[in-house]
Amino acid sequence: MVSILCDVDGCLVPGRGEMWDFAGLSELAERNHSREFTFALCSSRPAPFLEAVARQLLISDYCICENGALLYHPLTKEAILNPIIPQDFFKEQENIHRILEEIIGGKEIVVEVGKSYTFSVNTINPELLPEIEPVIEERLAEAPIDISKSSRSIEIVPRGINKAEGVQFWCEITNTDPDRVLAIGDTDNDLPMFSAAARSAAPANCSELVRSSVDYVSEYPMVRGVLDIYVKAKTIMD
Repeated sequence: MVSILCDVDGCLVPGRGEMWDFAGLSELAERNHSREFTFALCSSRPAPFLEAVARQLLISDYCICENGALLYHPLTKEAILNPIIPQDFFKEQENIHRILEEIIGGKEIVVEVGKSYTFSVNTINPELLPEIEPVIEERLAEAPIDISKSSRSIEIVPRGINKAEGVQFWCEITNTDPDRVLAIGDTDNDLPMFSAAARSAAPANCSELVRSSVDYVSEYPMVRGVLDIYVKAKTIMD
């Protein structure tokens, strides 16, 4: 059976303040209900957010949370921590949070709440991110972490954690052959996920780098693009 791992933001849900395509999500839920494919989520979002989306989509498999740091099952509520997270990270986690709060103090920037093993520095004004990124890199230079940036946030994760590692861990836990995995994403942050899957696809609203990297780009954006990819999954995998 083909397994589809899909990013959330930009693929299933839009940006802040934009209306969700509930009709499209309902259509995707109906397809998931048929169990033609295994369909799960792979996102930087925390487990509670993915549980809400997974329940809307009738997903009954583990989802990859926090950029691969955690697997979470939306039905059993079982959480499995990725064993490659360095033990030193847990010792430094509280200190990392304290330093981030010091850096963003007085600015229109927040450390996203709800995440257990990663940190997302978010702002409604993306122009502020380049200002603090070098400060974060300098202050946390000795910490056991990796730092990446998207158009929406700065992501701080345990060293070695990324979506590729998340996909590999998911395949191990679910006894899935990576050669039967189709990954769907829209931003550069999804490139590691593509590298761990047999095939990759993207909705029409994807970045230029993603467009040039995947095996298939839908002519439709967002959820409609994911639905298009779902219908053509067997062809994409051949």
